[in-house]
Amino acid sequence: MMIGEPLFTEISEGLFVGGWPSSLEHLPPGNPAVIDCTCELPRSSALWHNAYICVATWDTRAPEPFQIESAVQWAFKKRALKKPVYIHCAYGHGRSVCVMCALLVTLGLAEDWKKAEKMIKQKRPSINMNDLHRRNLEEWSKNRITPKRVAETALSSLFLSNRSVKK
Repeated sequence: MMIGEPLFTEISEGLFVGGWPSSLEHLPPGNPAVIDCTCELPRSSALWHNAYICVATWDTRAPEPFQIESAVQWAFKKRALKKPVYIHCAYGHGRSVCVMCALLVTLGLAEDWKKAEKMIKQKRPSINMNDLHRRNLEEWSKNRITPKRVAETALSSLFLSNRSVKK
């Protein structure tokens, strides 16, 4: 992490990206579902009560497109349940940002992964995706299983059902 940089950053409401949480105090608020993009760090004992998925990826490497898709589908389901989502790698600069880009696109918050990267960089300036992250995101975007149209329809249904609950 960069000096003075927070461990995690909220990119959009309930969507957090950041570094490895060594304790419960280092988790974002709201008992988030956690996507762990590391394989070199152990699952923190702070996470035993959180919904959790590991997208095991070595530092400086990138999740494979199928791993990105799997993580995005998992996170999409958690968001439909109104769970916050925390995507982390060691420092929150590469692997986790790669997955967050795909999630922002799937949720309809960014038009494509490049715009998602810019959106994240505005909130967390120290991100640093490499060419492999970008290449795998590009491949993911060409072959993604969950097209934007399906994601938007699911979110619209979620919003409509929330309105009827609030009445």
